[in-house]
Amino acid sequence: MYEPIKPPPSHSPRDSSTKKKHAFIARPWTKIANGIRRCERMFRIAVHVSTGLGIVCVLFPRCKHTKRNTHIHRWSRQLTRMLGLQIKICGVPPQSDIRTLILANHISWVDIFALNAVSTARFVAKSEVASWPLIGQLCKGTGTLFIERGNKRDTVRLNKEIIAGLEAGQSIAVFPEGTTSDGSSLHPFRSALLQPAIECGATIQPIYLRYLDASGNPSRVTAYFDDITFGTSMWQVLGAKGITVELHYLPALSAADSENRHSLSKKIEDQIRAKHLALNPTMPDNRTTPELGIPRHHPSTLQ
Repeated sequence: MYEPIKPPPSHSPRDSSTKKKHAFIARPWTKIANGIRRCERMFRIAVHVSTGLGIVCVLFPRCKHTKRNTHIHRWSRQLTRMLGLQIKICGVPPQSDIRTLILANHISWVDIFALNAVSTARFVAKSEVASWPLIGQLCKGTGTLFIERGNKRDTVRLNKEIIAGLEAGQSIAVFPEGTTSDGSSLHPFRSALLQPAIECGATIQPIYLRYLDASGNPSRVTAYFDDITFGTSMWQVLGAKGITVELHYLPALSAADSENRHSLSKKIEDQIRAKHLALNPTMPDNRTTPELGIPRHHPSTLQ
């Protein structure tokens, strides 16, 4: 004989109300825990930045270039850990003291520290960064090269500084998009700062970077783009958990093999864009030219 099928246990209204009550109680505590984590990280980072300023002001004037790179590498690695970021390296990073022009897509202010945590370089940044409290002083002390955006004369000046750095055997890092994105697509690359590499016969190291959440999905929690202020971006990063930054070091090439900076820029852009599409096949392929304007981002494609 077959036993009669027992109906599933019914949940009383009291059970559902109890669950709702527990969820209601848990929400404030979750917010409090997030706030405590943010404040704790902010305090540790403030101390770390102050320590970095001390190193820049006291030790750097007496240090050789290689020793400075060691300090920058260690400091950047410690900062990424304080931010709760995991770094995943794909490919072979370049050595720090070789004549190399590093070109990477740009998503966040975190990019610089993530890249320096693996292989140090002198970065090119917008002139506004120099006026940021503490961070600006730190960037100046570590040899950051600043450019006034939209000023062609300043581009000529900067190219001379890049040539001097490359000829001295340094690595220089440039974000050829000229701005940040939310990571869902790439902006068109600009070629103005690639001429020094051709003149010096430098090695070009393309890098594709992206940020992933704890589930391995693309994340824009670190994205610093559009009208997001630095304070807002910092607060988002401080509250994030389980973020991984992937650094894909693509095959290096010689700038001397390119006819001009435009063909070199296109070659690098195609290489980085191909990696972007291979890893994110559902994301848009942004190929709008600067003259026609840059299309709006597609936040729906990101977590």
